[in-house]
Amino acid sequence: MLLDDFLPTHEFDEFHAVTVQAPPDRVYAAIHELRAGELSPLVNLMLSIRRLPARLLRKAGPRLADDRPFLQQMFDNGFISLGETPDREVVFGLIGQFWKLTGGDSPPIASPDHYRAFDDPRYARVATNLLISPAAAPGTVRLSTETRIHVSDPTTRRKFGFYWRLISMGSGFIRVLWLKAVKRRAERAVN
Repeated sequence: MLLDDFLPTHEFDEFHAVTVQAPPDRVYAAIHELRAGELSPLVNLMLSIRRLPARLLRKAGPRLADDRPFLQQMFDNGFISLGETPDREVVFGLIGQFWKLTGGDSPPIASPDHYRAFDDPRYARVATNLLISPAAAPGTVRLSTETRIHVSDPTTRRKFGFYWRLISMGSGFIRVLWLKAVKRRAERAVN
């Protein structure tokens, strides 16, 4: 997995998967084509709740645009594309101080190499993939997402750990809804 190239060591992680009745190329296209409006309204609600303190302080970014690709909007809002293997895997990442009420600082990351080399202990590094793998049944694939978080400093890790306990269930729920939306789009395209 490309994910291993970017964050082999991590202290926090989560994993989710769905089975999709579509070929790998169709699932890969659906990952890139999925519009934010195809996601459950709960995704925008949960993201809005997370951004509420920053919005109250007038520091929040824009709301998701329903008619634009969700993945592209993630890149426009701070995530960086770390790598892709066509019809197999998409990897993206972010570095930040997520446990801070307004989201903290996110240093600009210019490239995948810059992401790999970043080593400031005051920050957490997050890497996530969307991985398309063979499934047992003919004509199906397994679409999974794994999120890994590396926090090298023990003090920063405790801060992130508290934050993670608060948001991990919601974060996982967003990822499950995202996988289901990609599944719907890919399967609709096949029929």
